Amino acid sequence: MNKNTIHNSMVRDTEIFLTALGLTEEPMGIFYTQNKPAKGLCPKPQTPLCDLSRKSNSEINWNSCVLGKVRRARREKTAAYFDQEHYGCLGGAFFMGFKPHYESFEPALLSTGIPGKMTGEYYVDSPETGRLFYEGFEPPKASGPVLVIQPLSLFTKDQEPEIVVFFPNRDTMIGLNALTTFLTQAPDAVQMPFGMGCCTMISWPRKLLAQGKNQAVIGGFDLNCIKYLKKGEMTYSVPFALFKAMLEHWPNSALGTRAWKRLNK
Repeated sequence: MNKNTIHNSMVRDTEIFLTALGLTEEPMGIFYTQNKPAKGLCPKPQTPLCDLSRKSNSEINWNSCVLGKVRRARREKTAAYFDQEHYGCLGGAFFMGFKPHYESFEPALLSTGIPGKMTGEYYVDSPETGRLFYEGFEPPKASGPVLVIQPLSLFTKDQEPEIVVFFPNRDTMIGLNALTTFLTQAPDAVQMPFGMGCCTMISWPRKLLAQGKNQAVIGGFDLNCIKYLKKGEMTYSVPFALFKAMLEHWPNSALGTRAWKRLNK
């Protein structure tokens, strides 16, 4: 069987799986590559990451959310891509693995802010706790100069996603959770760690995968990224190997039962 046949078979199997799952939108694939896609969306060019030390915070636009571009790519069924000059925001550059360090203001932003300068997000109780999070969380380095997030149907036979991300509602999440547990036989196979939108969609899944863990990550709890998701939607990211197992074995899991079919209606 040649690569093209395998590719076409996966597209067909994905469509069947999504119907059984109750999803009308295909997942997005996340991968690093040497080249920008021929068509796609990316943030406006910004200060190259290598030149950030020469700029003050007031000269840098760090408010363009990664998930904002992903939302538009979902709507237009195209690719969203990011690199050293098109990273959206400094936090995104860090969590996508393009930038090896966090910015000094980010622990304060994550917590109580800086009086008179910056309003805090109050996810943690103090800048010290925020610093512990950033210092303890080391995102995997980018494995290529360009990060592409695109619908699975846009992948060619020579491309393969590293991570596959679904955008489920509650009922679909129930099915994905049951299937993930069925395939891994691990009660902790679905993780729901703390992190910003791009962190839980990209960084945590890659980090767990680098540790040899075949686990799913639920995200979308970042108050600043919720507006880029549909009402009741979350992100559900899985390694590509786990996604392929889903396509093959879902009929034997809870998704093949009468109970699931009743819920899916």
